[in-house]
Amino acid sequence: MIRRGDREIIRTAGKATTVLQVFALVLIVLLASIYGDISSRYSALQDGVRENAMWSVYQLDREARTLKETLDDIVGQKKYEREKLNFLALNFNILYSRITTLEDSHFEKKFSADQRVVGLMSDVKRTVHGATPLFDDVDAGKPISPASLAILHYEIGILVRKCGDLLAYTNSTLSSDRADERSEILYLERKSLILIGLLVFSVVILILMLRLQLRSLRSAGKSLESMAERVNLAYQAAEDGNRAKSQFMATMGHEIRTPLNAILGMVEVLELSPLSPDVEAGIKTIHRSGEALLDIINEILDFSKIEHGNLELECRRVDVRAMAESAVEIMQGRAVESGNEILLDMPAELLVPCILSDPTRIRQIILNLMSNALKFTSKGTVTLRLRESQVGTQALLRIEIEDNGIGIDRVGVEKLFQPFSQVDASITRKYGGTGLGLTICKRIVERLGGKIGVETTIGKGSTFWFEISVQPAIGEVAPELAAPEVGKLPKLRVLLVDDNAVNRQVAGRMLEHLGQEVVVAGDGQEAVEITARERFDLILMDMQMPVMDGIEATALIRGRRDAASKTPIIAMTANASEADQRRCADAGMSGFRSKPVSIVVLRALLAEFAPGEPRSAGVIVDRTPLPAISAPSDVFDQRKAEIVDALGEEVFQELLQTFFTDATRLLADLHEAMARGETHQIKRILHTLNGAAVNVGFNDIAAVSHRLSAEAPSVDHIDELTSAIRERRTTLAA
Repeated sequence: MIRRGDREIIRTAGKATTVLQVFALVLIVLLASIYGDISSRYSALQDGVRENAMWSVYQLDREARTLKETLDDIVGQKKYEREKLNFLALNFNILYSRITTLEDSHFEKKFSADQRVVGLMSDVKRTVHGATPLFDDVDAGKPISPASLAILHYEIGILVRKCGDLLAYTNSTLSSDRADERSEILYLERKSLILIGLLVFSVVILILMLRLQLRSLRSAGKSLESMAERVNLAYQAAEDGNRAKSQFMATMGHEIRTPLNAILGMVEVLELSPLSPDVEAGIKTIHRSGEALLDIINEILDFSKIEHGNLELECRRVDVRAMAESAVEIMQGRAVESGNEILLDMPAELLVPCILSDPTRIRQIILNLMSNALKFTSKGTVTLRLRESQVGTQALLRIEIEDNGIGIDRVGVEKLFQPFSQVDASITRKYGGTGLGLTICKRIVERLGGKIGVETTIGKGSTFWFEISVQPAIGEVAPELAAPEVGKLPKLRVLLVDDNAVNRQVAGRMLEHLGQEVVVAGDGQEAVEITARERFDLILMDMQMPVMDGIEATALIRGRRDAASKTPIIAMTANASEADQRRCADAGMSGFRSKPVSIVVLRALLAEFAPGEPRSAGVIVDRTPLPAISAPSDVFDQRKAEIVDALGEEVFQELLQTFFTDATRLLADLHEAMARGETHQIKRILHTLNGAAVNVGFNDIAAVSHRLSAEAPSVDHIDELTSAIRERRTTLAA
């Protein structure tokens, strides 16, 4: 803190500075006044340019006299030879130029107030201009009569007298002006001397005052430096504490979540067993309590990530209708438990059915708001409402969660969206919660470029809403390519390139089911070698593989300029970002499909790239609709039904066994790669595990693998992945 003595020093320095500022302002005004006076005097002195005009008048007089002398010689001796007339014309032209010089120097304007000068100049110009026709005849070589020259001689004589009068009068006027100007200059010198004296005095005063101020400020500065150092140390300590707190929260969250996931998994297994009513009720209580505890831990960890700027957003296609229906389905069980009803209100046809955004975070916001609505509503109705609007060229999606619960008063509304804040203490005791849910929603909405708010009436309910701008997801599955008949598909020779056995089995069995001839390769190098000696109609290429990845392999195949270089190459990868699509296009790939690849997509690919079939121009990007955002079990069931429908239950069970076998090996490889610090190898293994998990519907495992591949995973993170795989295996075994 600043000591009282330091405050007094700073206050005194401030007052002194104010005095100096006022003094400087007075000096500025004084200097401005004197400068204005000097400027006006200088403008008057500038009129001394009339000296130049005086010189021009002198030259005019001299040339007039020269012209008269030449005329005297011609008229007096009566010699009218052409040579003398030409010389006379030359003298006249010089005289005429002197008139022009006077006009260009604005001589008459400078003496416009002097009527004598104006009159003399008018007479001179009239005489000169009147003689111009005669000298034009001389220049033209025409004969000139003696009478004309005699008249000219007379007029030039008058001209000489007028020029002499003009010269004498101008000289007299300028001499008088010079005397006056000398007096003005002496006056300005005295005034400047006074000004210099004032400035010297002011500078001396300023130096003395500044020295006093510097002594005071030096003392205060030392005190402030000491205080700043103490504040900096305190800030560093606070930052270290904050980082330690965040690390502690992350560590504890992981340590708590790992056994909690095991507890919840075992509870689900127990719920599948026949139990007595008392035990079943206890198991359900454990399950609900565990899920509530997991929600609290996730909220704390999410808030910690947001506070430290570690919240990452994805940008991928989102089926808006499926997302809303999934959210309602997920919350339906909780609504039944609390005696509530959930309604979904959305247009029959959406203007933008698929958008580019982060489906996980949008679903998190919706579920959080719906959870709050159900928590504070008893035997009522919670409505999830979707509305679309257009502002200019920007499409907007507004999502509302309306309830007819207890409502919030004005004071409570002001506390919403604040971290660790509840409307009042009784809310926490009665309903529970960390007070972080709405804060997390607000931060996520703001990161998505939107806004969030609430409309509420005490006792009647609340409507929480958020609005985000949306970008349509281009390229949905075209109806004509969605499901061609198997019998109508041409039989193609397909090279399937993937390093993962599960991925090769899934895609290979589906292609064989569609009547295709399939050749498999385990990496890019093998694919390059096979295509050098065999012909294929289509190549399905994974991106990340050992030995040689799909990007390098594609570039080599395209660069050979042989028959294989023209074969369509489609990327099939768990990577789905725009950057990955650009890399594939730059390497020369013909299209891009993200995993999991369904049999519908494979049918469309075969129809699209069959020899002789018309193809779309350019690179074909992923047009496969994303699976609806739903619980992991829903995704697994959907994928299982798809594979079983195409390949049978036995094949699916074989795929599951292959996945868990490969996963065990990949986890061992992952631990070895981490021990050796091989970052590239770690990312490749996680990518492989991601693709394999997606192919059998384990999207929760795929999500963990994808997240870890985007950061530097620790041993704890790998344990989290191991736990997720173990839980999946345990659940399926039950």
